[in-house]
Amino acid sequence: MPILHHLNHSRSQRILWLFTELGLDYDIQAHFRDANTGLAPNSLKAVFDLGRSPVVALDDEAHTILGESGAIVEYFAQTNPQAQLTVKPNEPLFSPYLYWLHFAEGTMMPPLIANLVLDQAKAKKKPFLVKAIADKVIEAILNAYYAPNNEQNIAHVEKHLAQQAQIGSDFFVGDRLTAVDFMMLFPLEAMVAKKPGSMPTHIVAYVNRMQQRPAYQQALQAGGEYNFGPKNAA
Repeated sequence: MPILHHLNHSRSQRILWLFTELGLDYDIQAHFRDANTGLAPNSLKAVFDLGRSPVVALDDEAHTILGESGAIVEYFAQTNPQAQLTVKPNEPLFSPYLYWLHFAEGTMMPPLIANLVLDQAKAKKKPFLVKAIADKVIEAILNAYYAPNNEQNIAHVEKHLAQQAQIGSDFFVGDRLTAVDFMMLFPLEAMVAKKPGSMPTHIVAYVNRMQQRPAYQQALQAGGEYNFGPKNAA
């Protein structure tokens, strides 16, 4: 069976959700962020050179180590066709499926991560004389690039989810759960968790729907600490 190397408060939560939705038997090896730096522990480097999560040891003859959450989601979606998590090339929604599948990490995550990191840098304690200058530099970087890009991405996603709502769909593509939902939920729930009162209504509703799925709730219990889950989660 596959082994998921799971890091708390990370993208690997989406893999736990995926495995649970698929009903897979799997093992989980937990790794925990450093309490001071928030970085992944060195134990992950013993598994994967980059020391990042998620990483899955596949149940194949080569015991392949597969990184990148997008690759992991695609691998298990395609090797479990009975779950119908993919859209085939001959289906009408193939192009939007591919677009949103890659939008999550290719477009949505970079400015989101930059905003989170720079906000943390701004909040970090600094000597008084340094703080004013450093905070102005950070604010200038955010305002010039990352914040506008993030806002554009949010508006783009909100417009799409509003269109999905108009056709009566609870999901990101078509009218069923697909690999796209596993990819897109993480950045959206991270933003909703950080600023719940300022996120658009269709994004918030989508996050709430996915987080209420029984498999998602089971995955939360399996994964342990997760800052981006529903606030009433155990």
